[in-house]
Amino acid sequence: MRRPLALIAVAAILAAIGAIAWHAFLKPPETVTLRVAAGERTGDAYRLMSEIGEVLERHTDLVRLEVLQTEGPSQNLTLVNAGQAELAAIQSDAPAIVSTQLVARLFPDAFLLITWSDSGVLTPPDLAGKRVALPPHGTSEQRLFWAVADHYDLDPFSVHWFALPGEDALKKMLDRKVDAVFLVRSLRDPAVLRFFEDVKLLKRGRPRLVAIDQADAMTLKRPFLNTAMLVKGAFDGDPALPPTNIVTAGIDLLLVATPGAPEAAINELTRVMMEHRLDLSVRTPLAASISAPGRTESGLPLHPGAERYYLRDEPGFLQQNAEPMALIVTLTAMLISGAMALRARLMADRKNNADKYNHDLLALAARAREATDMAALSACKGELTAILEQCVIDLDTDEVTEAGFQSFSLLWEAVRTVIDDRARDITAQDIY
Repeated sequence: MRRPLALIAVAAILAAIGAIAWHAFLKPPETVTLRVAAGERTGDAYRLMSEIGEVLERHTDLVRLEVLQTEGPSQNLTLVNAGQAELAAIQSDAPAIVSTQLVARLFPDAFLLITWSDSGVLTPPDLAGKRVALPPHGTSEQRLFWAVADHYDLDPFSVHWFALPGEDALKKMLDRKVDAVFLVRSLRDPAVLRFFEDVKLLKRGRPRLVAIDQADAMTLKRPFLNTAMLVKGAFDGDPALPPTNIVTAGIDLLLVATPGAPEAAINELTRVMMEHRLDLSVRTPLAASISAPGRTESGLPLHPGAERYYLRDEPGFLQQNAEPMALIVTLTAMLISGAMALRARLMADRKNNADKYNHDLLALAARAREATDMAALSACKGELTAILEQCVIDLDTDEVTEAGFQSFSLLWEAVRTVIDDRARDITAQDIY
């Protein structure tokens, strides 16, 4: 009866071990789908995230992206905070909200203030009295225009502005229904490039890019901004547009995630973005700018999954502190060696003390055997007692070891026996 029960128990244990091993090592990994709020369908962020989604399908089975169309970075952040997306593309001027964590820096956007060469607009303050197409209401792009206006002391009431989506604004510009348009886009934005091509093809006039030449000064008040350079010929080579390098302001587009986004999935997403940038760059030049975010980017912390990837090559604690720890180990070994040598020396000294008492006892035993009267033996007994007292004192002060005292005790008893035997011999001789 016991044997079948034992076999059943063993079989159950083996089955449990097999199930655990299968789950840990053999079970196919589950595919996690991450929703990413990416802005307008025609925008750079949407296009880049769509390409990243396709590259993920080629290089991993762990993560898939569902790219969500929104009205822009502001709505992207709203969707993430509402739990309707795990990822979002936002600009670095977004408020630091604890419910989002950084994954990567995607690409830089530049401030593009486009006008006509005959508009008379050479600097931002020249927009006074002009018709200007701005990004839609409530967007971070429109707020950035007013940041430029604030820095250059441009009176908001002096500008005849219209809030329009990017493509609508460029169409009005192409039809010359506005004098200028302000955009925050990458230098390879398809809508912007197409606008300059249409201007040249339709011969609508000569466009001009207005420099925001105080971008460095703007970063003092708004550190989330940076200085960008519109290089000569960035948008056209003949004639060169712009005709020379001009300075403008810029802002980074960031990829953020919710803290609840699976760490393994974010780690795999980060790995594919960083290790397959060449594949991405073939699809879109924007991918060449993907990089690890700075620690203080937008005041947000790194997502643990992304941080684990970025720190993969950093030396661990032992590697970072190898030399100090080697010194500590060496000094510790030297101290231990010195302590052991000192202990050995002390033990040797204590053994020598015990040996000295043993030599004294042997000498005393020799004198007792040679004694011819009781007076000499009485002196030997007194010396024997004195040696015992001194040895006990040395034992209390650790100048004699326990083992040394034990050997001393045996020898002391033997010497006392020698003295007693010699005393009986002398007494017997006196009787006869």
